Amino acid sequence: MPKATKRKKEKKADFQKTKLKLGKGKQAANNATDVSFKAKTIALPQQSINADKSGKLVNSRNLTVADLALQLRHYSQNVRRDAVGGIREILTLHPSLMLSAAASLIPELSRCIGDDDAVVRKQLHSLLAWMLPQIPSQLLGPYHNTLLLFTTSALSHIYPEVRLDAVRVLDACLDILPHTATSGWENAVFKMAGAISTTATSTATSNNAAGPSIASHQPHGERIMNCFLNLLGIAQRSSAAASITSTELAPGAKLLILRSLRTFLSHALPSNSGGDSADAEEQSCPTWFFRSAFTSSAEFEYFQRLLGRNARSQQSRYIAISRHSQSAVRPSTEASYSDWASADSSAASLMDLDNTPGKSLNSADLFSSLEAVSATNAIGTRHGKHAQSAALSLFALLDPVLLASFLDTAPSAFQPDLDLSQQMRGQNVGLSTPSQLVFEILSLTLALWRGSSSPSAQSRSSLANLLGHVSVYFPFSHHTGSSGLSAKAKSLVVKMDLAYAELVALLALSHGKTQKVKSKFNIETQIESVSSFIAELLSVPVTERGTVSLGSVGASPANTLDPDTFRALLPTLWFLLSSEHDTLLDSLLATYHAHATQHRVKPVLFEFLARAYLLSKLRAQTPFTAEESDRLIESLLSTLPRSLWEAASSSNGHAFAGVQLEFLHFLLLLPSPPAVLAYEKLGPFYWIRHPTKKVSGPGPFNKLPRALRKLAIDNTSLLQGRDEKLDKTMSAARQHVQTSA
Repeated sequence: MPKATKRKKEKKADFQKTKLKLGKGKQAANNATDVSFKAKTIALPQQSINADKSGKLVNSRNLTVADLALQLRHYSQNVRRDAVGGIREILTLHPSLMLSAAASLIPELSRCIGDDDAVVRKQLHSLLAWMLPQIPSQLLGPYHNTLLLFTTSALSHIYPEVRLDAVRVLDACLDILPHTATSGWENAVFKMAGAISTTATSTATSNNAAGPSIASHQPHGERIMNCFLNLLGIAQRSSAAASITSTELAPGAKLLILRSLRTFLSHALPSNSGGDSADAEEQSCPTWFFRSAFTSSAEFEYFQRLLGRNARSQQSRYIAISRHSQSAVRPSTEASYSDWASADSSAASLMDLDNTPGKSLNSADLFSSLEAVSATNAIGTRHGKHAQSAALSLFALLDPVLLASFLDTAPSAFQPDLDLSQQMRGQNVGLSTPSQLVFEILSLTLALWRGSSSPSAQSRSSLANLLGHVSVYFPFSHHTGSSGLSAKAKSLVVKMDLAYAELVALLALSHGKTQKVKSKFNIETQIESVSSFIAELLSVPVTERGTVSLGSVGASPANTLDPDTFRALLPTLWFLLSSEHDTLLDSLLATYHAHATQHRVKPVLFEFLARAYLLSKLRAQTPFTAEESDRLIESLLSTLPRSLWEAASSSNGHAFAGVQLEFLHFLLLLPSPPAVLAYEKLGPFYWIRHPTKKVSGPGPFNKLPRALRKLAIDNTSLLQGRDEKLDKTMSAARQHVQTSA
């Protein structure tokens, strides 16, 4: 009995709580470990508290680039925010670090593109947009893959906010490395189009499809295009399902994605980049839409160089050699350039005498040169056709998305009682988000269709369906009821009108080449509407600032058409010239003569009309008859002496004077130079004699840059013997150049 009682007490003792006495703390357990320590100093070998940074470049918080790069990986979002801001600060204080610290900063900054914190991503985008353009391309080259791989990883992030911020980072990367970011984008389009067509025919495949395979060797352009398609809801399922998925995006997010995609295609498509290097100049005329008039790529390249800015000597030598070789065989004076021998080699080929001085050529060198040039032309042609086919395939993929987006936003963008401006009072307001979205839809469609030579019947039907819905609101300029729109917003509205007009012209040309497609969209009616709009546009006089006023087109008299927008009108003018010669050509000539030489629109219009005339002298198709070509050249040459004088007298008009001199140089090299030019009026351009003061001196040609001044002197040898007074002035000008050299 005592043993049983003892065992019960022992069991209860294990679960009884010891009562603490007042004033005494809790007793330590018998198996407790003492971890207390005492030390006079604390050593922190991994910290830099005691490090001397007096000789290093630091920011206001005494942190170096290495410290800030290490903080970018910190778990705290506040530390990462301060690190991104600190990098911006230290690079501003010490610009030399932009080059020396790029190797350590770019990989660490790339890791933060997909950061979970919105403030970090916003600061990072601002930092990259400011930092990347200042780094030389040679130094940035090794980090292209790092930047684009982390960007595409963020574009496929699980959170939509991260994906949208990655789109903004992609826009910054496209400005720095466009070729690397767009290479191989056609592969993604063709794979997706093939996958959708396969899915449409097989339901079983549709259930098991998981999208295009992503391999480690994929080009960056293919990865980025796959991300764009996924952002818009286009996957290996029907296009109708893609349009339903895309409607889940907010209007602002959809606007951001479509704008970025248009920027991507502007670098990727050959019709929008690379072909017109001079298009960036303010007074230049685009030439890509003349490509359909030529059967040979070499002839088109020669046509592009005719009125170029920097190829004067090579053009003269090629023309002179061709003319001399042909004159020995055919001495007829009525022959035009279309009868001359053709040189299908480029200006930098082996036969260029400027590049091969003193070199003897054998048959092997000659055949190697021709073979290399032919291979280069063939590769360029295949690449252009490949990109055009990919553009039309991409349009077929995007058509449901674009149509659904337009139908969703057009009612709110073009309400009868409202205008296109933001719903606010004040001046210089921008377009509303729905209006900007409509602009991006039209611009993206135009970029995909521009330069396509043989669209399919399905593509034409899709475009006709889209334009049928858009035509209800054309012209968009009539919907600008507010005078508070900024100049940029007004320009966007006019560009929407011009984009629609060009799309109608492209659709009309494609219908003329092949059989017509049944559609509710009446092309003839829309062509008349576009023609009347352009005629009304051209009939408006030019303002004092050199821009075309749209007072009669829009509701606001302050609407203007700047030179950039006028260049956007030229493709539509060229397409419409094939159907309406008389009225449109007369309107263009009247518009040209109504403008003063100082206006910025006149140089663009002169080059457009001059190039249109040059087609009749080359191996190309021209929409003009012989009588219309004669009327065109007579109209241009009637004011050439005066406009050449005025353009050369002002430094802002030197580019315009150069185009006129090159055009005159080409005309004088023809077997039968034009007889309508008043040669005696060119005398004051070379030498001036004051009738009262009896003094003389060089004319405005002496104010031109050295290259153009040399071209003007070269033209004197071709003008020799045309007029006696002109010969005297040109002789005095040549003597002045020789004595002042």
